[in-house]
Amino acid sequence: MGFRFRKSISIIPGVRVNLSNSGASMSVGPRGASVSFGKRGTYANLGLPGTGLSYRTRLDRASAASRQRSAGRQEDPRLRAELEREVEQLNDAVEEIIDIHLLTPDPRSGHTFDELEAHYRELMLRPYSVPAPVRPQKPFPLPEPEQPGENQGSGFIGRLFESAAAKQERLNQNQQRWRREVEDWQRENDLALKRYQELRQRWAEQYADWQHESAHHQKQLELAGSSISSQFARDTYYFESLLAEVIQAADWPRETLVSFQVKPASSEILIDVDLPEAEDMPTSSVRVNARGTEIIEKELSQKAVRERYARHIHGILLRLTGMAFCALPFETVKISGFTQRISKQTGHLDDEYILSARINRSAFERLNFFSLEDVDPVAAFDRFDLQRKMSATFIFQPVTPFA
Repeated sequence: MGFRFRKSISIIPGVRVNLSNSGASMSVGPRGASVSFGKRGTYANLGLPGTGLSYRTRLDRASAASRQRSAGRQEDPRLRAELEREVEQLNDAVEEIIDIHLLTPDPRSGHTFDELEAHYRELMLRPYSVPAPVRPQKPFPLPEPEQPGENQGSGFIGRLFESAAAKQERLNQNQQRWRREVEDWQRENDLALKRYQELRQRWAEQYADWQHESAHHQKQLELAGSSISSQFARDTYYFESLLAEVIQAADWPRETLVSFQVKPASSEILIDVDLPEAEDMPTSSVRVNARGTEIIEKELSQKAVRERYARHIHGILLRLTGMAFCALPFETVKISGFTQRISKQTGHLDDEYILSARINRSAFERLNFFSLEDVDPVAAFDRFDLQRKMSATFIFQPVTPFA
């Protein structure tokens, strides 16, 4: 069964996910020309900028109707140029999918054990970086309200005609207002002082905890410093995190599920990958018709489709192997690919492994990474320990993967 290993991730960067009532599908390729993989088939999607025209055709089953659409159209050099440009982009997008091995990284460009250990030491022996709690600032007291004068609340002219009783009433109101302001002032100052005292007490407790944590961290650093090398050599989580980061950063033409596990003690990386189905591959190519008015399809032979599929799935394994060797300076990668097939015994969908390889780093590094276009991904696996039952016409039979 697939996904024998504990860590599983889904690679989907660079893929546009389209959601509809009929389910999700995925598209790859340049803007205006893309290839979509979905449960209803593989389609070419073309948009012709400036023309208002769009085109969609199924690539995993040739459409006879597309060859009949050119009847009512007039020849137009501008339309032909646009169609040829879109067809070229589309064919390039398909070729990038088939020849995914061209993106295999050179493992010699990865980090060495010494570099990784230095990085690990930096992570583990990083000084205590939590900032100390900030001591609260003592509040400044609010200014005391000024006591009202005898003439406050009356104008210059009003004082000349103010009676003794009215004056006394005004002075009494001023005094009452001032006393209320004094009470409010005292209350605000008392509250501010109380809040400060509470914050000060809380800060003192937090600062004591911070000092304790800082001292404990420093003590742990001193204890770990002497054993960091042995700890690094067996820290499976650290190595798997590095590998996961590299795999998830990849641009991939379809959602690809990968499970993996690293074994530092034996210098091994174990990988399982859910391969696409042969039925997902385009079964036709596209070109512009002779009049330059329509994009038409040419159905490929079954052998040609199966050869495309074989190149693609070997390329997937080749690229993942390169990424694994690039991420980790280990000696061996055991990588296996499986597909879903309907079991003749149960009628249920089962996982069947069709490709498995045990690849040594030195053998992998002998590939010419400066000219991967000259590397046949199918033939490249003949250099490795291989479990594969593939006929001359690229038909795969189930195999038992490397343990």
